[in-house]
Amino acid sequence: MLIVSLIVATLTVARVTRLLVDDQLTTGYRRWVIQRWGDLSWQSYLAHCPWCTSIWVALPTMPAAVFWPNKWVVAALAIPAASLVTGLISEIIDRLNRKD
Repeated sequence: MLIVSLIVATLTVARVTRLLVDDQLTTGYRRWVIQRWGDLSWQSYLAHCPWCTSIWVALPTMPAAVFWPNKWVVAALAIPAASLVTGLISEIIDRLNRKD
């Protein structure tokens, strides 16, 4: 169960990071950060850097996956993990359809 929990948690970190850094849904958050602290601030850099943001997303996620690898934690982490996998599959299908 621990291995499954870690894999699902890793996918969750990737999805939540993408949500915060790239998705249109959080454009307002990123604009607010720039307006509040400026375009060249470390806060703005953090809001746009997937490498930086993923550390902070992983900080609460990975310990939860390691110390409580039960079905409820895995189920909660599986929601954003499934979103990531679905999005990746959708992109692959879209790219395959464009080549036709």
